[in-house]
Amino acid sequence: MTVLQRLKSVAVLGLLAGLAACGQGDKAVGNADAASVEPTPASASDVAPASSADRAVSISRMMGVQVAYLESKLGPARTIQDKERTYEIGGCTVRVQAEGGEVVGYVVPMTEACSAQALAALKDYDLPQKITLTMGEFAAARGNADFKADCLTLCGNAADPWVYLESAGPRVSPGIRASAVMVSDATIDASFRIRDAIKAAKGEDYVIDTGFNCSSEFDQMAVRELKNVRIDEIEVGYVPYGVC
Repeated sequence: MTVLQRLKSVAVLGLLAGLAACGQGDKAVGNADAASVEPTPASASDVAPASSADRAVSISRMMGVQVAYLESKLGPARTIQDKERTYEIGGCTVRVQAEGGEVVGYVVPMTEACSAQALAALKDYDLPQKITLTMGEFAAARGNADFKADCLTLCGNAADPWVYLESAGPRVSPGIRASAVMVSDATIDASFRIRDAIKAAKGEDYVIDTGFNCSSEFDQMAVRELKNVRIDEIEVGYVPYGVC
């Protein structure tokens, strides 16, 4: 190789080395630029809204209001069947009775999810404010309670039957009803004892025809038997059970 050729080779190698160093510098600058970029704050639309429970409306304060006003607070009904509508309030499903576009009653489950709604209803009627309220405590606090039941024998399998204690409201105030579904052992056993007592006094046909719903004869006995049964639902503004 001649001297001239060697000089050309050295020049080429030097050029390549310079280009490589330049490329590494560009990468370093790019990385530094990327590291210096601050994260963009979340926009208002990205922030999770307050839970519906935080904005929950007390259904006990909606008695007598127009359905349109109720739905301006809660949104449209989840379901509508005849006069009954269901709404979601802070994770609690309540049933509302409406007539002529006006709220005339409501039903609240006695569950933890519905505790705020249920306790507000209990407070309005001077009842012990606890989700574990029993039929006996309800009757003792109200002083007057009428026993009713969907059935006590030959109930069929279409739906679980319920037993009730109804307490009329003072003057023009709506009444309040405590309900227990016949699925727990305590409720079933108490209902069977009531059935047997009524059957012994009035006969089987009287029990089958639910004649006890039209009489107060067995109210005190039924309250005693239901004493320790937990309430599953509280209903305000109920329609008196049965037509006698």
